[in-house]
Amino acid sequence: MSQPQDPAHGISSLTYAQVAAAAENLEQRGAEPTLARVLELLGTGSPNIAQRHLGTWRDARTAPEPPAPRLPAALIDALERQLAAQAERGLSEGQRLADEARADASTLAEIGEALERRNVELEQRLEQAERERQAAGERGNTLQSERDDLRDKLEREQQLARESQEALVQHRQQVAMLREQLEEAQQARLAAERETRGIEEERIKAERAQAVAESQRDGALEQAREKAEQIGQLKREMQEERARQRQEITEMRAEQKARLDAVERAKQEAQKQAQEAAQRATKAEIRAEALQATQSALKSRMDAMQVQQRQRGMRSQGERD
Repeated sequence: MSQPQDPAHGISSLTYAQVAAAAENLEQRGAEPTLARVLELLGTGSPNIAQRHLGTWRDARTAPEPPAPRLPAALIDALERQLAAQAERGLSEGQRLADEARADASTLAEIGEALERRNVELEQRLEQAERERQAAGERGNTLQSERDDLRDKLEREQQLARESQEALVQHRQQVAMLREQLEEAQQARLAAERETRGIEEERIKAERAQAVAESQRDGALEQAREKAEQIGQLKREMQEERARQRQEITEMRAEQKARLDAVERAKQEAQKQAQEAAQRATKAEIRAEALQATQSALKSRMDAMQVQQRQRGMRSQGERD
């Protein structure tokens, strides 16, 4: 898929069709179509142009329909209201962050393309300076000084690019950690739902057992009045058992609520860490005033946008479940 390019035309040789084909190829293999993987598959091209095309490709895709909810709404009505309110707030926040990330990505892509054109211009100026030095020996000292200055500027930009690349690796590690935390929170929520179903099944079994016991008690009263005292004792024992079962159900529901609260705190902590990672990425953009620093900041913000989109999808899934 790679296309050969020279310094003068490399920034414009990458097309949307190439980027879309590479992203679909990666997705068919089961790999996440990130910017780094797309560029590695293509073998060449501007990261800024590739990022812009990759964003367009993602926006054009249709989000899959989530599975239908399976839990009875009447059994956990209060819990659903709480989760729905929290999911709505999270969805609004995720949408806002996604819109900001798209706007930032578009702006940074334009800046990156401008800086790439500037690098091409600097390379051309170096070549022109070399030709002028060879053609006009009397101007050699002046041209040599200009060439050295340009080379020093390129070396500084390359140094900034290496530093930004290291910052990108750290940000990706932080994003991976946040993804693991979100997956753990999702698993905890599913476990809590399974326990809720188990509690409800136990309650139904207890009620059925109580109904059977009451039926047997009524039959015994009708058949033999002389056993009234024994039946009264049985009734008291059943009432005590019923009170004990209600107490156990109350305690299990309290424990379930505590676990759900812990899941919610974990989700909020993950969101906080994601925001802090985005802020650190913004600081890295300010420090990197050259081409590669801006490219690194763009990748970090796009990764943050993907995390926020996954969080929104997970919260929507939790609301429907």
